[in-house]
Amino acid sequence: MNINYELLGTISTIAGGGALGGLISTLINRKEIRRIKKIESVQSEATAKREDASAASEMMGLLERTVAHMARMNSYNKTNSESLLKIVSEKDNLNDRLIKDIELLQQQRIEDHRRITGLEKTVKRELEWRKDSDYHYCSVINCELRKPTLGTFVRNA
Repeated sequence: MNINYELLGTISTIAGGGALGGLISTLINRKEIRRIKKIESVQSEATAKREDASAASEMMGLLERTVAHMARMNSYNKTNSESLLKIVSEKDNLNDRLIKDIELLQQQRIEDHRRITGLEKTVKRELEWRKDSDYHYCSVINCELRKPTLGTFVRNA
């Protein structure tokens, strides 16, 4: 096997030179590479902060809409509860008036029943008196048969 040492030297020179050039390039550009990485990290951090700020502003918008909606709902519920309370109060007042009216009507019914009973007794008594007086009716003023005599009849009330 025949090895071409010239070619091997050239290859090693190129490889060594390239490695040395890479090493020199790395040393020279080290500050530049750090600055680029720092800028990239600052940019990614700024992007993350912008996204956080955007999310926070979106959440604030949602929160504001929720608060506005809750305020409307509270107002609606307050109005409804006030109107329902007013209706219940009116119904209670109406029920109280109806109860008083019923009590008054019952008292009037009792009073009417008492009067009717009294009138029935009076009518019954008058009918008995008339029946009794029919037997004693006489058209002659000084009649001897009249019992009791004229002007002496006393009713038992």
